Amino acid sequence: MLLRSAALIACWLGLLGGPLLPGSSSARAQESLSNRWLDVLRSRAPHETALGLYAGRAYDWSDLYFFLASWQALYDYETIWGHRAPEGLGIRLEADLGVATGTEFSGERIVASGNFLAVYEFGAPQNSKVVPYVEGGVGLIYTDFQRQGQAYRVNFNPVAGFGIRNRTTFLTLRLHHLSNGGLNDDNRGINSVVLGFGVYLGAPH
Repeated sequence: MLLRSAALIACWLGLLGGPLLPGSSSARAQESLSNRWLDVLRSRAPHETALGLYAGRAYDWSDLYFFLASWQALYDYETIWGHRAPEGLGIRLEADLGVATGTEFSGERIVASGNFLAVYEFGAPQNSKVVPYVEGGVGLIYTDFQRQGQAYRVNFNPVAGFGIRNRTTFLTLRLHHLSNGGLNDDNRGINSVVLGFGVYLGAPH
């Protein structure tokens, strides 16, 4: 317990104290990271933009289906974090909006999510006709419904999948999870399998 407390204090000192030291390398790194994220938010950082469509079915709640339209931006890892990374490693930011249907509620209900995923491509789309990739990450999801045993309508949304892409299109198969991560005892998750298709909008910019 003492060791864990000391490690926790050291982490906080590193995160909070380091950047406050004048002229320190931590301060310079923090400033650089902040500038990089400002460029991302202003759409000034180099990236690929894509639009996607996803269809999902819950395999532990078999009557639940959902359909999502997705806007995505794919960045090189180094563009965002500023240190060297394996070739092919990227970060995908995505925003999704759609509807869900199921027998435990009436009519279509709104679903909206935002995710932050790491993507690793086994090759360069500029050089290969077909490039396989894997992806995984987490985000937040809002559902305009609650199944029995769910405490909230806003939950965590871990995602993992694999796919193939070329310069202009992608096809992916994902596992999709929804739960509150133990923030409440009522935490009946929903697990789904999702098929997605999308197009990249022109060359990287």
